[in-house]
Amino acid sequence: MTSVFDANRHMDFKIRNLTKNTILCERASVADSFWKRAKGLMFQKGWEDFDGLLLSPCRSIHTFGMLMEIDVCFLDPEHTIMKSLDALGPWGSAQGGRRSHATLELPAGTLARTGTETGDRLVLERGEHGPVPTGPHEGRRC
Repeated sequence: MTSVFDANRHMDFKIRNLTKNTILCERASVADSFWKRAKGLMFQKGWEDFDGLLLSPCRSIHTFGMLMEIDVCFLDPEHTIMKSLDALGPWGSAQGGRRSHATLELPAGTLARTGTETGDRLVLERGEHGPVPTGPHEGRRC
């Protein structure tokens, strides 16, 4: 089964929790345009091709049209988790606040499994090649 992100092959990077030194996702994708953010995870039945979606910029999300629960992290410009939500279900919404810069969506249960919480700092990694370019913020942490 193909993913909605086949046209945007940014799935060769990891997102690491620097504070806890754990990997949150092995194959993440970036939604860094209006249309990619608008589509997001709508109508996805699972996480077949990737295990994380970084929406940037993004201060709030909705789960209208989604078919699964997700864990959510709202990140500030320094890539610190400002707010996190476990298992946000379909047809919900959430806001990160004025200082939110990006939102990371993960499979439900990821935050609990990795011990990730508000205040932890994250980074995108691509093997030995350093930080992953994310549109206009190229070369910066997520």
